[in-house]
Amino acid sequence: MRKAFTLIELLAVIGIVGMLGVAAAASYGALVTGMRDRSACAAATAVLREACERARIDRLPTVVYCYNVCLKESKADDPGRVVGLMTAIRRVGRITQVKGRYLFDEFADLDQSYRKVEDEAELREMDGFRLFKYNDESSVQSRMQYSVVANAVYCKDYGSKPGEEGELTIFSGGINNRTNFFTSAFYNLGSSDREPSAWKVGDGYAAEFAELQLPEGYVFGQQLPTRSGAVSEVKAIRFDPDSSSSETVEIWMTRPNAQGVPKPARKAGQAYADDRKKV
Repeated sequence: MRKAFTLIELLAVIGIVGMLGVAAAASYGALVTGMRDRSACAAATAVLREACERARIDRLPTVVYCYNVCLKESKADDPGRVVGLMTAIRRVGRITQVKGRYLFDEFADLDQSYRKVEDEAELREMDGFRLFKYNDESSVQSRMQYSVVANAVYCKDYGSKPGEEGELTIFSGGINNRTNFFTSAFYNLGSSDREPSAWKVGDGYAAEFAELQLPEGYVFGQQLPTRSGAVSEVKAIRFDPDSSSSETVEIWMTRPNAQGVPKPARKAGQAYADDRKKV
């Protein structure tokens, strides 16, 4: 009576189990990769949907910028890593007066929305947020234009008669008959080089209401920045209150080359601006 397997039979079984394990591992890897791809595309699509709905509800245009930024550590030999970012902005007002670093909007109650500060030195030391320019469709399609403004607004009494200290020219009816008025302004900390950006009277400004960073290894499009802090592949998707957008933005997976520099390896999918059937 036979009581054991032969060595050949055992080796055959081990070989079959090994092949099944390799096939299962490959299938599992493909499943995980597909889930990550769909997750990245779905997250970007969610931001686009939010911008579309925000435009319809607020009756104000919105724009979503899709771009890639190169981030590097302090080491000189660090090749850097490229991250895909998405920023959604909403136009909220217009600049009515510019005095040095102060950006006024006399028709907005800035002091009701932000913390008030009367010390300019304190404002200079603050962290800030981005205030985007938004004048017309062409101004948002070319590139992101913004200044960093302090987290608080500058508030004080200003004179409204010629020759008075802090004199301002204002436009709302009747207010020029008063000796002084209390107003507030954004304090312009500058752009990335900490110098003031050029704002003009009449410039529209927009605030950020949503931001997304793609998962590690995912970027927008195939153009990647090579310098630290550089931005590439800026795509602006605009939503109007009474219209929809069918634009898409491609999302790619990156792999480092022999020098460690990220390069697009394959297309992961697309984020859809306003087409719910494709999600």
